[in-house]
Amino acid sequence: MLLVDRILDVGETSGVAITTIAPDHLFLRSDGTLAPETYCELIAQGFGACESYRRVQNGLTINGGGFLVSMRDMQFLAPAHAGDELIIKTNKADECFDTYIVRGEVFRQEMLLAQGTIYIFVWRGEMPSQKP
Repeated sequence: MLLVDRILDVGETSGVAITTIAPDHLFLRSDGTLAPETYCELIAQGFGACESYRRVQNGLTINGGGFLVSMRDMQFLAPAHAGDELIIKTNKADECFDTYIVRGEVFRQEMLLAQGTIYIFVWRGEMPSQKP
């Protein structure tokens, strides 16, 4: 599932991405608002897109993947609606044992809709095997 439309800016550890909430968005609820937990995935995908761009610019491989494993201090401050254009700002705070700690914020124009810290497990190359 791809939720981010494009990258606007990439810094050494920061990034800004954008997405527009389509009327048929996967996580749009029947009342026309975006499910609050979607903000966590938007932050993760915004970071992932910017991190991939950084890696390509530095001549590094983008083979591999990652997934959102945890979140902390998430605040869901206001809902997003179908048609809204959302700005996703991320900053890599730390990295430990293949896990990135990322601080993120989601805005509609100047209004902060959500913020918090997420943890993303990242691997290079083939996906790690899953033991039964």
